[in-house]
Amino acid sequence: MTLGAFAWVVGIGWVCLLVQSSGWSRVIRGTTWFLLLLVQLLPLFYFKYWNFVFNEIFGLGVRIPSILIPMGLSFYTFQTIGFWVDNIRNPQPRPRFLDYLNFVAFFPQIVAGPIEKRESLLPQIEKTQYRICPSNIAPALRWVVLGMAYKLIVADNIAILADGFQVDPSNSWHVWFECLAFGIRIYFDFAGYSFIAVGLGLLFGVRLTLNFRSPYLARDVREFWRNWHVTLGAWLRDYIYLPLGGRRVRWWALNTLIVFVVSGIWHGAGWGFLIWGALHGIGVALSAKLRNTTRFAWARRLVTFAFCTGAWLFFFERDPAQLAAKAGTILRPAGYALERLGEIPRVLGESTNAITTVLVLAAAFLFLVVEAIGLRKNDEPYVLLRHPLATVVLGFLTVLLAPIEESAFIYFNF
Repeated sequence: MTLGAFAWVVGIGWVCLLVQSSGWSRVIRGTTWFLLLLVQLLPLFYFKYWNFVFNEIFGLGVRIPSILIPMGLSFYTFQTIGFWVDNIRNPQPRPRFLDYLNFVAFFPQIVAGPIEKRESLLPQIEKTQYRICPSNIAPALRWVVLGMAYKLIVADNIAILADGFQVDPSNSWHVWFECLAFGIRIYFDFAGYSFIAVGLGLLFGVRLTLNFRSPYLARDVREFWRNWHVTLGAWLRDYIYLPLGGRRVRWWALNTLIVFVVSGIWHGAGWGFLIWGALHGIGVALSAKLRNTTRFAWARRLVTFAFCTGAWLFFFERDPAQLAAKAGTILRPAGYALERLGEIPRVLGESTNAITTVLVLAAAFLFLVVEAIGLRKNDEPYVLLRHPLATVVLGFLTVLLAPIEESAFIYFNF
């Protein structure tokens, strides 16, 4: 299943490159590219959106083709599309098929990004000999250890604890705590994978794009998306937002909304993902309107963090009834009664779980503080966390604190 979908997407992308070098007229080539784009997107639609479109939207009750999405399908589909579209915009000699295949299938980033562009990755692929670069071993291992620490110390422990949460949907404090736990988990999970990918790429002399730049320290939603999943944001900007007119047109806010609805749908098939994307689209549009505001930076950071944290509810809650109940609770003032604040410990259940949860959240907070210091001093949030001494400490703590249970990376589902 996975290999077949990959071969389909990559093969159609190669056909698009062949069409460019054909002697066909511009109109015929353009029509062919459009049809090939639709064909290339078929595996994504079949595995990811079939049930949502035919059953949830149109209520046709058709058979679900598969409950499993081929790993990395959304990532290598977008990367392949970007490759041949860039080649149309800026024609260059067609690469060797093996280099093209290595570009799309470079193992550290094929299943969860970053989504690389032709000009940033292909030249490295064409030059690399796929052997370990001794000079890169130390910096590469620092990235890998940092990624493992983010994943195993924070993300996986929170994932295990969250399985035992006893959330009262009528208590706003409970819902916010659940959103906070997921927000911490998904950041440390996906950032952890991205750091490991950067480190593994570096071992082979390939520099991958850093997909995160401490997004939870952003001053507005616009800045959050510049630093969260950097390569997806760049892809959506270059291939959807700018072709729609970007900020050059009066309806730029609508363009922004369209882009983020696409972002939401890219992450998953469901009404929650669509609403999540729309909320961020509105947030980015409002941030663009207020972009010249420089006062109250820390207050703006807190508001941005609260907005992004609350929006995670529409991302992780898959039960429509529970989603509606929890969203209504967040918006209902009565759910914020102070006496209900004292009910937060009930979310955690046993006292040992409460202590462990507090310690894991404290570790996450400490990581974010160190990121903020690095960002302020060196404009690189992870520079202090990749110090040789920090690498030794994080390696020891990872071995000591990693849970026994396995937990897959969240973005493997996309």
